[in-house]
Amino acid sequence: MTEQPQIPEAIQKYADSIPALPDVMVRVIQLTRDHNTSAKELTRAINQDPALTGNILKLCNSAFYGLPRVVASLSQAIMYLGFYTVRNLVLTCSMRNVFEVNNKIYGYEDNGLWRHSVACAIVCELICEKLRPDMRDAGFTAALLHDIGQMIIAMSIKDTADSIVDLMTENNLTDWQAEQEVIGMSHDVLGGIVADNWNYPDELIHSIRFHHKPYESKSPSFLTSVVHLSDSISLQLGYGLEAEQMKFEPHPSVLQSLAINAEAVEIFTEQAKLKIEERSNLFMDEA
Repeated sequence: MTEQPQIPEAIQKYADSIPALPDVMVRVIQLTRDHNTSAKELTRAINQDPALTGNILKLCNSAFYGLPRVVASLSQAIMYLGFYTVRNLVLTCSMRNVFEVNNKIYGYEDNGLWRHSVACAIVCELICEKLRPDMRDAGFTAALLHDIGQMIIAMSIKDTADSIVDLMTENNLTDWQAEQEVIGMSHDVLGGIVADNWNYPDELIHSIRFHHKPYESKSPSFLTSVVHLSDSISLQLGYGLEAEQMKFEPHPSVLQSLAINAEAVEIFTEQAKLKIEERSNLFMDEA
């Protein structure tokens, strides 16, 4: 991304203090994208972080997975659940700490931004499985990270968060419109800049930067469209949401690019509600 707008100083200082991604998570993502990776290599990478290892085993032994025996090692977890599931457990457990889930984020309930991000990732994974199974890995990641800019804004300028909420409620603005008014930058733009500074893949940067305004993109992609749709569905379902003004309908250009209609969106929404109810508490309560 080039010709980036200037980030306000207070926000830049906070953004600089956030580690791009935990090293173990980067390594796990790299390994699980390589079809030649062995279970032993993946186990060795995760074991570098003892706390993460403990959380993964706790999740694997939760009632949700209903495994036939207690899993006592990562190698067993990978054998039972597979690379893809373990990868997403690693991603979710790692990002939960980055998101500082105990903090209040404007427009959301307590822990609401994290709950929304997990719900959005689950929705995106579901839609990718239906439309582009080869993209479910990238879709889960992009959707989980799509609002990283909002977390940064909320944590860096807490004293102006009320002004953003006031504009949303009194002027009926969306969160990104209110952010633009108050600080001169919206969270999608900020998220794209931060992701670029962290050297994320171009397609992931693009999906974060344009998840609210895909129609402004000069090179729309499947990932950007599916994150936009997933964000819309998860907000419409209300997971973690406090301000109704943040809800939005998917843009027609997105439905066209995904070759789906309003009826398909309704079906995805119903299916997503069941998936989220099954899995969101797992990530919220156990990690």
